[in-house]
Amino acid sequence: MSIAIFIFISTYLFIVFGIIHRTLAALIGAVAMLALGVLGPEEAFYAIDFDTVGILVGMMTIVGITRKTGVFEFLAIKAAQRLRPGPLKYSLQYA
Repeated sequence: MSIAIFIFISTYLFIVFGIIHRTLAALIGAVAMLALGVLGPEEAFYAIDFDTVGILVGMMTIVGITRKTGVFEFLAIKAAQRLRPGPLKYSLQYA
């Protein structure tokens, strides 16, 4: 149990501090769990939620394609124009 907690915390710290890419950190953590015998291959397979993996892959594909069109930048500019931000306006409001 303590090995699993150590692997989890180590992987989490690698991801939070950006020491290595988060995908690589997750894969290294998964391999460490298998290599050290914390989980068996069958347990690891049944621990995967393929519905969640499918949704994430689909969303990342849509966002990747949409990002190339510039729609996010367009929406950010339109939102900023509509709000008409100004430093004096907000500093007086919260003073």
